[in-house]
Amino acid sequence: MKKLVALAIAACLLIPAQAHAATNKPTPKPTVTKSKAVKKPVVKKKVVKKKKKLPAKKALKWPPPGFDKKDSLYAKTATPKELGIAGTENKYIQKNLIDYCHKVACLGIFVGSETGCDWWEITSNVLGIDPSDPTQRIIYGSLTTLVAGSKAKTIKTILLISDEPIADGLGIGAYTANCRIGSPTGKIPSNTYTKSPTRS
Repeated sequence: MKKLVALAIAACLLIPAQAHAATNKPTPKPTVTKSKAVKKPVVKKKVVKKKKKLPAKKALKWPPPGFDKKDSLYAKTATPKELGIAGTENKYIQKNLIDYCHKVACLGIFVGSETGCDWWEITSNVLGIDPSDPTQRIIYGSLTTLVAGSKAKTIKTILLISDEPIADGLGIGAYTANCRIGSPTGKIPSNTYTKSPTRS
């Protein structure tokens, strides 16, 4: 019995000692390595601007209202407002309005043809006050304007430009429009001004 007790005591003494020894073993501490975060390059998205759709133009009435008619041709003198609008739609008209029409006598007209043509010829007169009688107007010179043709039943804007400096009572009138077929007789576009013999 004493032997058993002694063994039990010895066993009890041994167990804690072994357990204690086990706790004294150095345990490796886990090391944490911080990995540097790799920043992805920021890709900027291209902003695509949507083109605004312009409202479709209304179909032109034919024959055009308010136009003078001669055979298959139509013509109308443009108001300053109408000519300004035409300038926003036609760069050639706009440029000439800016470059010339604040210095010399000009006139804007609209023309159209039932059949269309290769080129337009417009002859007109530049009128001014008669120096000998301020109540009367005389012809200062004649003007011939040539421009490219137009398709059938379409309206074309034409700007008549003279060489006469702007003055009171000065203007362009008595014009005749002709829709020509074939090769033009002069440069397209062009304005040729000839002064009256009495003023040359």
